[in-house]
Amino acid sequence: MSNITKRIVKLAISKKSVFTTDELALAWKITNKNVLRVTINRSIKNNFLKKIRRGIYSLDKKEINVFELACKLKKRSYISFETVLSQEGIIFQWQDKIFLASDRTSEIKNKQGKFVYKKIPDKALYNNDGIINKKNYFIATKERALCDKIYKDGISYFDDLSGIDRKKIFRIARLYNKRLERDIKKIL
Repeated sequence: MSNITKRIVKLAISKKSVFTTDELALAWKITNKNVLRVTINRSIKNNFLKKIRRGIYSLDKKEINVFELACKLKKRSYISFETVLSQEGIIFQWQDKIFLASDRTSEIKNKQGKFVYKKIPDKALYNNDGIINKKNYFIATKERALCDKIYKDGISYFDDLSGIDRKKIFRIARLYNKRLERDIKKIL
């Protein structure tokens, strides 16, 4: 078995579906950047790896977890807003985009989907209250996603707020500002 094949097998048995250049270097124990670049290029040439965008790769035959990809496309981000709210049944509208909270507003489109990043305040972004670590990506709880949505877009219509934990949402709302706390009181 060649070195490249051994390295690809190591990736295949991992729980990840998307890898950054730094993660490949760590998994393969390669410290020399030139050796890493050559190894990645050979892996792509031999159809073991697929380049998603600069610095982000997936195994050629492995299905990509779009939530994992979304968090890798932009560092310091987590799944939130309408994506979580629709999963949790708080809004019933179908979403064809994945919405994330981030340190900068941007939108990325590729073969895997549309990813919308919305800026939230740093003091909220860097606080883990209401964020679940799913090993390969981070996702907001329904309370955190509701706070993100109201902070960014103001009060709007929500289909079912019966499952919201009042203590949790008021604790999380304090991370943002007083307006958000007032808005949360109005809708609950």
